[in-house]
Amino acid sequence: MRRRPSSTAGAGTGPVLLVLLALLVLLLPACGGSAAPGAGDATTASSTQTTATGSTSASTTASNTATTTPAEKKKNVIAWILSLGPGAPDGPPEFTAYRELQELHCATVFARVGELKEPARTLYKGAAHACLAATAGETARWPRAVAALRAVSGRSDELTCMDGAALALLDRLVTLHADHPGRSFVLAAGSKSKAPPCPAIAAVAPDRGPEDTLVRMTGRHLGAAVVGVSVIDSQGNSLPVIGLDRVDGSLVFRMPEAPSSDASASVCIVVRADPDWVAGGTPFTYESATTGPPAPFACPPPAEG
Repeated sequence: MRRRPSSTAGAGTGPVLLVLLALLVLLLPACGGSAAPGAGDATTASSTQTTATGSTSASTTASNTATTTPAEKKKNVIAWILSLGPGAPDGPPEFTAYRELQELHCATVFARVGELKEPARTLYKGAAHACLAATAGETARWPRAVAALRAVSGRSDELTCMDGAALALLDRLVTLHADHPGRSFVLAAGSKSKAPPCPAIAAVAPDRGPEDTLVRMTGRHLGAAVVGVSVIDSQGNSLPVIGLDRVDGSLVFRMPEAPSSDASASVCIVVRADPDWVAGGTPFTYESATTGPPAPFACPPPAEG
């Protein structure tokens, strides 16, 4: 890991560089920790100077526009990718800061943290410092990134699932810089970033029935991140489900009373995450003589998203 990559012609293709790549793939998952998925995303290394553009979705692109000199070919480079997932829904102020990081608008993050409470405010400022240090070469920011990581690392239980992705990013960058202080960072093209560790619904079974139907919801991160499950009808009325319980990574509950006669039999079951935002929704149809016929509507409804 501490050897300089080969400076032979055709940078990025030499056998020594391939060894470096293999080691980096092993290194990055270890640095990411378990705070968020995406810590084991594939990475690539290059001994040329690469300029990255675009977001951190699976379609991340990179353009290699600089002409490399012999000195540049000898430069040690660590490839990295911002492990934040697809665009988050509208919601709490954390989402705004998250999206700015996702789009690599590192400097803009500082203007987006005013409404955040501690330790989230310190976390996103630290991630922005690390982001600028890594992507813009502003190395004087590394101490502030390190200080932020130290301040928040013992307070992860006060962070939301969205914050967990930012914490994993900050930890990864600070750790890589500490292990390889003389190296530069380059965005890796084509990496498959993953969504943050927030609740996501895969399915509910059954997806129709009368009130008091026992329903099992499956998906990802349906544990402590979920603060509630509600049923929203076509008129926007909301009722909590009955007897919510967590069983083997799934959520089990009973459906509340059916909507009134002036509402559709179609409803939306939504999961809420801290700090009380709708993380996802899935449809359910009541079998009831007191409701109107089923009619599709946005799930979750726009007002709840």
